Amino acid sequence: MIDKSNLDFAAYLNVKNAILPVFSADGTRLHYLSDITGTLQVWSVPVEGGWPDQLTFFEERVNLLEPSPVGESCIISRDQGGHEQDQLYMLKGGASQGVEISTLAEQPLVKHNFGSWRPDGGAISFSSNQRHPAFFDVYILEIKAGAEPKLVHQGDDNFYPLAWSHSGRYLLFQRANTNLDFDLFLLDLENLADGPRLLTPHTGSVQFSSPHFTTDDKSLYFITDLNRDFLAVAHLDLQNLEISLLATPDWDVETLELSPDNTQLAYTVNEAGYTRLVLIELSSAIEQLVSGLPQGVINKLAWSPQSERLAFDFSSPSHNSDVWVYDLSEKRSWQVTHSPRGGLNPTSFVEPEIVAYPGFDGLQIPALWFLPPGATPDSKLPVVLYVHGGPEGQTRPGWNPIFQYLLAGGFAVLAPNVRGSSGYGRHYLSLDDVRKRMDSVADLKYAAEWLHRQPQIDRAKIAVWGGSYGGFMVLSAVTTYPDLWAAGVDIVGIANMITLLENTSSYRRKLRAPEYGDLERDYDFLVEISPIHKAERITAPMIILHGEQDPRVPIDEARQIVASLLARHHPVEYLYFADEGHGITKLKNRLIAYPAIARFLDKYMMGRVEVY
Repeated sequence: MIDKSNLDFAAYLNVKNAILPVFSADGTRLHYLSDITGTLQVWSVPVEGGWPDQLTFFEERVNLLEPSPVGESCIISRDQGGHEQDQLYMLKGGASQGVEISTLAEQPLVKHNFGSWRPDGGAISFSSNQRHPAFFDVYILEIKAGAEPKLVHQGDDNFYPLAWSHSGRYLLFQRANTNLDFDLFLLDLENLADGPRLLTPHTGSVQFSSPHFTTDDKSLYFITDLNRDFLAVAHLDLQNLEISLLATPDWDVETLELSPDNTQLAYTVNEAGYTRLVLIELSSAIEQLVSGLPQGVINKLAWSPQSERLAFDFSSPSHNSDVWVYDLSEKRSWQVTHSPRGGLNPTSFVEPEIVAYPGFDGLQIPALWFLPPGATPDSKLPVVLYVHGGPEGQTRPGWNPIFQYLLAGGFAVLAPNVRGSSGYGRHYLSLDDVRKRMDSVADLKYAAEWLHRQPQIDRAKIAVWGGSYGGFMVLSAVTTYPDLWAAGVDIVGIANMITLLENTSSYRRKLRAPEYGDLERDYDFLVEISPIHKAERITAPMIILHGEQDPRVPIDEARQIVASLLARHHPVEYLYFADEGHGITKLKNRLIAYPAIARFLDKYMMGRVEVY
């Protein structure tokens, strides 16, 4: 029996995070997002550290923060209740001179995707589905009183502006063919009648992301997997469209930033889930690994305007996310923010072991394996098998308060990156596409069998937990391999592939079909793999959570599976949140949702009910 007398889930949920740092135009301050108030808001702090200032005070979270290249303005975006219809606003000023927030693009039924600032700070680009819910057109908005957005490109597709050339003449935008196949186009804003120029003709699925113009507007740096299994750093000559590779690690390149003075590239590599930060001096092509950083995960890089420093957010299983800075000349890094840790002792946090187990075909499936402190071969621990969403996702060794709570309570945690996960190359990523969908579910069966061979584990006490696509994996696991699981946790998961594709936001439908299947061509197969049609096989007690405003996986997915389970009096608990979308993000709701899951696991895996 696990003693939880001193274990408070609220403490873990109150561990705070600082993410997505950007430098102010003069390089003296960092702006970032923090959830210290319960939802992500904009904060500001001196680069050397010090007392931070809160700049926004919305009830809803801020989703984006992009500073002007001149002055002290920032573009921010936010939605309402998690429905992801992002609106754009201008934030001016700071704590010392006051903050002013004005509306740039606000249409409640329209989604706005910020693109980039013009280098002179006088205009922004964005795309929106104002014309049609399924398509995103490209707009430019001058930053001046009374200005209206100007449509510069329209088409029945998903277009997203990415970068503005230094002269201000050219706008680079992306067409998303799928979630893993993109095209880049160059639009001459002085000759709109000529239309956009395709820069990246290719066959098959190829990613082109994180583009940056050189100061002479003659070339681009970006990330691509063209003719490669792994994502690499590349250079594109805009005259002849020749692509050359600059950095080709045997792991995926994740982020790429060109220094403002065009002398260096900074990029990160995802190596077995951990981040390596690398600098390339462009004049010599010499690479330098940034050393002295803790082992963990970096999600965002930002150069200072003077090209002398890099800001980034960092987290690890033993360190909640905070903002750090690396000084190139001094070759030192320091932690700028110090987010609260809920009164918890960080030395109690557990780091994982990177393991792999064989799938049904011998393929090695990588996973993070966490054992609670003091575990022995005689412990016979309960275990949570955690499945990430996506499906093009990856569980990485970053901060996860849910894992740490479970570990403190005596659970082990196995987080497999089943076939189809990102981070292991394009081939691995494709191994669950459409007709291979259930191969990834089989990886969960083999994960359970691997757990059966671990001496610390009670094989009768394995729960499977996942959110979004991970929720589909949970429902598929408990319907396909019902005898393996003691409990199931489904958060905003997919129960019915047909109704998902029919009801998800229309602009997402085209992007999802190449991964899941086409409603017409693959209809029978989609019916076959939908857990809702096999719900009578479920033997594990279930807890299901969903947000009323979810635009990706509509709440009807939860209602379908809950209704099916209730109809046969199967043990099921159901929580829904009227002011949440795709996930449970607000602290007040997390303080309801996750303790409820903990009580559920205690009841069905420990045979007890406890109030905490």
